[in-house]
Amino acid sequence: MHISLLAQQPQFLDAVTQMLYREWSDFPNWRDAAMIQQRLQARNAAEAKTLTLVATTSDGELMATASIIHYELHDIAEREFWLGEVITAATHRGKGLASNLVTRLITEARQREITALWLYTPDQQSLYRRFGWQDVEQREIADEDVTVMVLNIV
Repeated sequence: MHISLLAQQPQFLDAVTQMLYREWSDFPNWRDAAMIQQRLQARNAAEAKTLTLVATTSDGELMATASIIHYELHDIAEREFWLGEVITAATHRGKGLASNLVTRLITEARQREITALWLYTPDQQSLYRRFGWQDVEQREIADEDVTVMVLNIV
């Protein structure tokens, strides 16, 4: 497995777009593949603090992806950078890829001098708690009950 920045592997842009669209197109933010692709391009621009990682096989198959997103939720200004769009292809689940991507995203956040990462999840709280994320609140997002969590990076 190889983890790299999507900005360094632009040939995976379409595959990442389709992976996100297939997984979450029932939710408002992922209903339009063209909009997903535009967000990915902006997120991975050279001047952006945000990014997307891709995990690939040695044969160049996309296995998983994850991003640092600027204002995933816009309601609280202090919650600026978010871990999100963490997804593993069905054929590669259960191999620890999400954990590897999360570890790398934390490293990338430190390098970009991001002091806190936020996330929300309906069902992966225990995974993120192992990395030090702390529960902040329960809320409903897109008709789904989720936990909002924070990781302070020092």
